[in-house]
Amino acid sequence: MKTPIPILLFFLFSLAGYSQPPAPDFSITDSEGQPHELYADYLDEGKTVVLKLFFTFCPPCNAIAPSTQTLYEEWGAGEGDVEFISLSIMANDSDTDVNSYKNTHGLTYPGAGGEGNSIAASDPYTNGSYGFFLGTPTFVVISPDGNVNYDPRGSGMAATIDSVDAAIAATGASRYTDFTGGGRVTTIDGDGMAQVKLYLEGRTDTIYTDDEGYFMFEASLPVDMTQRLIATRDVNDPNGISTNDLILISQHMLGVDSLNGSALIAADADRSSNISIIDLIRLRRFVLGINDRFQDQPSWIFLNGDYIFDDPSQPYGEVYGGAATLLEFDVNRAAPMNLRGIKMGDVNHSADPNF
Repeated sequence: MKTPIPILLFFLFSLAGYSQPPAPDFSITDSEGQPHELYADYLDEGKTVVLKLFFTFCPPCNAIAPSTQTLYEEWGAGEGDVEFISLSIMANDSDTDVNSYKNTHGLTYPGAGGEGNSIAASDPYTNGSYGFFLGTPTFVVISPDGNVNYDPRGSGMAATIDSVDAAIAATGASRYTDFTGGGRVTTIDGDGMAQVKLYLEGRTDTIYTDDEGYFMFEASLPVDMTQRLIATRDVNDPNGISTNDLILISQHMLGVDSLNGSALIAADADRSSNISIIDLIRLRRFVLGINDRFQDQPSWIFLNGDYIFDDPSQPYGEVYGGAATLLEFDVNRAAPMNLRGIKMGDVNHSADPNF
């Protein structure tokens, strides 16, 4: 019996107006014993979540597993905007079974079996709530606002991975790639500085320069985001500050001789963008041990090694505003990341860089 055209049209228009509900929350414990909550741990933190519905002895799930790991790494391996979680639809898939599956295919993203509540977590996606369930593997891409892209799929494994990739990109997440970079931190005169702490803004992992001031790091970084390299050296001591520096500052104040560029920054102990008697007093108290740190300035300020002052006689805005200290890069950078350190109070740049 043929379906009457008016009824068919009504059915199609009803589907067109259908709005999927947001992803339901879930709590699972992965095969390593770690708890995960969909919203609190991921979506509310701005992450996209990719669910892979599978079971450990499913042939297509095993076949596609290495490709999912590659895709996971391309999106930051959990350190960026995206997290992958595999959920077994079989209650008898134990933690041991899931761990064996992960180890076989080199998977590093979390997975849960029946012991970890995977059945309840996967049920909304197997019971027809979001569309017809075609079997495993099925992927579900959930954006930070809870929107569900159910079952992005292609004609084969490669096409399915491409569809999942596109679904992730549509959530606004940033793709990641492996990056290797490095450079050298020196004084203004070019002497290498050891044990300078460096890190990328927004990240907690740190590296330190070697005895000659060189550093190298590897990181998984977003391909479409500018990074900032930060250098610090929290060593508060009078190293390099002498009577000669105080004389040079006094001569500048009297107009006998002029300081420029980095020397002016070194002399500005109160960060006032002006050299005055207050700077001399603060430097003298520091040398005498009355104060053990500068109140308004760090002990060392680091400039981008490639930066040239627009106006060396007035460098304050360029340094304190960030233009001179900013070292930005992206994953396409091949040039060394060099920085130059200014020791506060050391106007004539005589400080031992490794003191």
